[in-house]
Amino acid sequence: MHQAKKIQIIGMLAICALLSISIFSCNLFGLNWSKSILTVVAGYQRTMILKTDGTLWATGSNTDGQLGDGTTTSKNTPVQIVSNVKAVALGEAHTLILKKDGTLWATGSNFYGQLGDGTFISCSAPKQIMSGVKGVAAGALHTMILKNDGTLWAAGENSLGQFGNGSLLSSNTPVQIMSGVKAVYAGYSHTLILKIDNTLWGTGGNSYGQLGDGTWAHRNTPVQIMSYVKDVAAGGEHTLILKTDGTLWATGRNLEGQLGDGTTTSKNTPVQIMNNVKAVAAGSYHTLILKNDGTLWATGNNFHGQFGNGTTINQSTPVQIMSNVEAAAAGEAHTMILKTDDTLWAAGGNGLGQLGDGTVVGRHSFVQIW
Repeated sequence: MHQAKKIQIIGMLAICALLSISIFSCNLFGLNWSKSILTVVAGYQRTMILKTDGTLWATGSNTDGQLGDGTTTSKNTPVQIVSNVKAVALGEAHTLILKKDGTLWATGSNFYGQLGDGTFISCSAPKQIMSGVKGVAAGALHTMILKNDGTLWAAGENSLGQFGNGSLLSSNTPVQIMSGVKAVYAGYSHTLILKIDNTLWGTGGNSYGQLGDGTWAHRNTPVQIMSYVKDVAAGGEHTLILKTDGTLWATGRNLEGQLGDGTTTSKNTPVQIMNNVKAVAAGSYHTLILKNDGTLWATGNNFHGQFGNGTTINQSTPVQIMSNVEAAAAGEAHTMILKTDDTLWAAGGNGLGQLGDGTVVGRHSFVQIW
């Protein structure tokens, strides 16, 4: 796998492009964290956990300081990072933290200016970037920021037009893109923008048709993709679109079957995959689909056992992997699941401790974390 393809992927909460999960009880290494977890976000070889008390915890890869604990040492159990946190988004090796007061903080790799602090200097502890922020999304090397006034801003790498400002110039400070934005999502090098009228727009990389505009051409200004959109999940080079009627649509890279349409042929226009869908999460090369009945389905790459079904066999159509699921998050090659009985489970790659189970052993079947 080429390094450039190893990205963060985030889940289902619209404005922050992350996966919000309900409160649950857990016991972490003898500590009673009853009803403590609000949000889990799975990224490239790392996981971030937001507690209901506003504290943010992190585990996994930290080679560039992306965990934000002041070190560059990876962790295999969660460590506390900061407090008063509202949301978090994960890039390939940078992390964006939105605090409850609307300030945005960033940590990790900054080679392309993706931290948006006006420098190209990486850091291992969060630094403040902007105030008045409502939501944030992180691509592999770029950052999208939604402010309270509905304006959208971008920083970092822009060689494929992922900012959507009509240029291919990168920036180490946020530049304004457009207004009237409701939510934003970021894949490896593409950006999806949900406007307040529920129309979906796309910009950036489109080699595999991930923008869904019927072409394979990159875009440096947003093009309209679809109407009546409720939520979106941006994978590495594929896109999942949840419409207001509960239908799920997919477009983009499909070489591993991650679109779930029964083929391994990439698509440049969205194809309908499933009905009665509640939420969706996109990993680099796998997709998780949560249906209204609480069943969780997976499709795409399973090389690291991220389906948690005891195999490493890829699938091109969704297979059920668990029931009684409240929410799920998809990382680069790992999966985190919150069940309705308030337990947290994990499967898949764990080479840098991203599962948070105290080991660096990969799991092909789900193990209970809390």
